[in-house]
Amino acid sequence: MFFRSPKTPPADLARRELEAKVAAISRSQAVSEFGLEGVILDANANFLTVMQYARDEVVGRHHSIFVPADERESDAYRQFWTRLRSGQFETAEYKRIRKDGGEVWIQATYNPMLDGEGKPYKVVKFATDITDIKMRSVDHAGQIEAIGRSQAVISFNLDGVILAANANFLTLMEYGLPEVEGRHHQMFVSPAERASESYREFWNRLRKGEFFSAEFKRFTKSGREVWIQASYNPIFDLNGKPFKVVKFASDVTATKLKLVDF
Repeated sequence: MFFRSPKTPPADLARRELEAKVAAISRSQAVSEFGLEGVILDANANFLTVMQYARDEVVGRHHSIFVPADERESDAYRQFWTRLRSGQFETAEYKRIRKDGGEVWIQATYNPMLDGEGKPYKVVKFATDITDIKMRSVDHAGQIEAIGRSQAVISFNLDGVILAANANFLTLMEYGLPEVEGRHHQMFVSPAERASESYREFWNRLRKGEFFSAEFKRFTKSGREVWIQASYNPIFDLNGKPFKVVKFASDVTATKLKLVDF
């Protein structure tokens, strides 16, 4: 007599797979659940750790405890929950407030759960703490903004075609932005340099990712000679390949001409 091992019904397999997926998400992300009015139903350990609360301190309270005061009272926040109640999905970067009052930035999705009739009955949020990434981004942006206020900045593609230039650069070179966008860097150099092998090699090396820093002679729209202390900086993509060049420059004409006169 032979016995066959009972097979797991397909419905049970699907249920187990779904439970495994939910468990995997919960291990890696901050998960919280809300009623349609925003009242907290549950929160996992990751969420509670990020927000510095115990579970019994949040269950039964409103989502607004995590929201900055000015946002909490805003029409935009009320509309946010109105959209969720209607079944709309929301995803973005959000600023939230921890129990100690500190700021947290999260990348989150708010997902309305639908019943058998297709009507929303609760909202599940999956979130990742991106505070460190956000702060680094803000810091870098602030540094670039500070450089832009004090220096002449211009960017090029790898062939030397101008992509953008800030006000300091345009003032120094006596151009408006539409006059330089889409044109080649060579418009700022002398005809002799433009035709030289060294100039072609300069751009070849930039395309390969080499960095240059020196004093350079350039010519403005009116033909006036200017000297700049500049760095040409290849910018690399996520694969480590150069995709553009950004130049930061300071006008050193007055100092340079004094030295020449001396």
